[in-house]
Amino acid sequence: MGCNFSDYIIKGRSSRGNIVTKHSVNKIELKEKGVSTLKPRKIWFDDSIQRLNVDGRGELLGEFSGEDKLLIIRQNGMLKTISPEITTRFTDDMIVLEKWLPKKPISAVYFDGKKEKYFLKRFLIENENKEETFISLNKNTFLEIVCTDWKPVIELVYNKERNKEQRSNTSIDIEEFISIKGIKAQGNQLTGYKVKQINILESKEYVPPIEVSANEIEVMMKTK
Repeated sequence: MGCNFSDYIIKGRSSRGNIVTKHSVNKIELKEKGVSTLKPRKIWFDDSIQRLNVDGRGELLGEFSGEDKLLIIRQNGMLKTISPEITTRFTDDMIVLEKWLPKKPISAVYFDGKKEKYFLKRFLIENENKEETFISLNKNTFLEIVCTDWKPVIELVYNKERNKEQRSNTSIDIEEFISIKGIKAQGNQLTGYKVKQINILESKEYVPPIEVSANEIEVMMKTK
């Protein structure tokens, strides 16, 4: 027997509630989570205790409702999306915690210990609620930079080569440098030169596309 909570009206806390069945019940299981019909609620993250809250303490992560999720990225190159449960505990190596936008790409610069080169990749999360690694697990491989801006820009500072002039810094527009690929893709090599430092510069302005409804598209097609 199934019971959909959305079929029942909301009552007061002291209300006894509704009788679901008059028969004996052996076990109750959650069959499926439904989409919340409640208004969005604001959620904050308190860095001092590493916990979420709805009391306005810490950094505001945004308004959440229905199937909205949080994006978590760790320094070891692991990421996942989760529902914003107040009881969630977070690890000390977490470097990104924000409201997840499925269409917003993630940009990452990492050093491949096997090839001894820096690589840049840009990808979308493919599997919700699943922890995944987006850099290789080779020895001496490490994550240098991860950015969730729409149009990030980075700067390469090169090592000074003996008996040669210092090479000028290079600015890289990530969106132009590499297209969005799969989360397991290696990415593109940043440069063949020795890199001393990689900096994150101010991101380019992002203008959200204007979404046109299906009805408006149909009307436009008929008027041509």
